[in-house]
Amino acid sequence: MLVVDDEPPLRRLIRRRLEAEQFRVEEAGDGESALRLIQSRLDEPFDLVLTDLSMPGIDGRQIQATLKRYRPTIAVLCMSAEPEELPPIDGAETSIAVLRKPFSEDDLYLAIRAELTRASDLMAVAESEIVRVNAERSQLALTLQESRAARRQSVDLVAAARALRGTAHSSKDHEHL
Repeated sequence: MLVVDDEPPLRRLIRRRLEAEQFRVEEAGDGESALRLIQSRLDEPFDLVLTDLSMPGIDGRQIQATLKRYRPTIAVLCMSAEPEELPPIDGAETSIAVLRKPFSEDDLYLAIRAELTRASDLMAVAESEIVRVNAERSQLALTLQESRAARRQSVDLVAAARALRGTAHSSKDHEHL
């Protein structure tokens, strides 16, 4: 898990609480550092990024949008003390999970569990879709293979017919001699 906040005391407090619950936690003090850290962990990606919405430079909304596009398997939970920071929810934009500051340990754990569960459910749907598409692709490949075999047989039949016709013409030519 990655905790991103430009307030070091809050970041450290969250880290200590999460590590006490056996989470492996890393920290980033800003959005740019967070994205670099995420990029460096391609072999062992984070399960969840807990980020402040309001930070200088790259903020939590930009982190969420970037991960949605390039690392959709990473769950993102944003923290905010300001209600006006919450993005409008419309059909064009995926909603952002937000944990209101100040929050209790229970609020934190419940929000993390909800986001990890949601991300896990999305992964299960994506995996089943991949299996379905691969099955359809396999069926398509089998159909194409059968079609190619049928075309080869047709070509072979045409070649055989021509050969027989050629043989028949040669026989007729020999008869005329």
